[in-house]
Amino acid sequence: MRFDANAFFGHWPYWPLPQTSGQDVLRLMDRFGIERAAITSLRGLHGDWHEANIETLELAGRYPDRFAPIGCMSPMREGGADALQRFVADGGRGVRLYPQLLQGYSLASPFADEVAATAGELGIPVIAPTRPMMNFRFAPLPIADLEGLAARHPGTTVILSGPNYLSEFRTVCETIPRYANLYIEVACMQGFQAVARLVSQVGADRVLFGTGMPLHAPACNVAKLEHARIEPDQLRAIAGENASRIFGVGP
Repeated sequence: MRFDANAFFGHWPYWPLPQTSGQDVLRLMDRFGIERAAITSLRGLHGDWHEANIETLELAGRYPDRFAPIGCMSPMREGGADALQRFVADGGRGVRLYPQLLQGYSLASPFADEVAATAGELGIPVIAPTRPMMNFRFAPLPIADLEGLAARHPGTTVILSGPNYLSEFRTVCETIPRYANLYIEVACMQGFQAVARLVSQVGADRVLFGTGMPLHAPACNVAKLEHARIEPDQLRAIAGENASRIFGVGP
């Protein structure tokens, strides 16, 4: 099973995308053999997280066997523990934090700690991307900020999304083994045999398959996984078993 831990739908304000709707994403999933996706409305990356979470829950409600709804949140409009509890009660399976896009807080803020602590109590992961997609126009969030969040909340699963190559790759490989609750999603990871090298450094149980579609072409990360020089059991873990366990969604 392929379980995409990093998928989106909806309007992207920076440039036109060839696919935007939930149905577009479903067609991409079918084309590339992706059974499930943890999905988020792109509206949530840019401030209107209330409406984004409503859209995400509605889409996942129509396709419960294909989508796990992941919310976004910021301190604006009363984001925090109560809002996250309501989102999860309605079916949410995780929450994303984008301090570099949703302005007004940092991952060291009381708001981020409140969300992370609540996520741990609810048994859902916090996804904290260093960048929204692989495009160097977006200033990356320092990995050290995410490390701090994982260190302060050892009972909360923290998924690091967005690191790329060279110094970022080295930092990931040095950081993840220090924290049992820290995972890496590879949609932005580049470099020759990066998946195999990552597995050798942090273990296959800490790595998640993701595409970033429709911001990325999903074929790139499917090929990255298919050509990874790793064992079959490691491939199964990365392709879907880890995500199924973390998001609490059966195969």
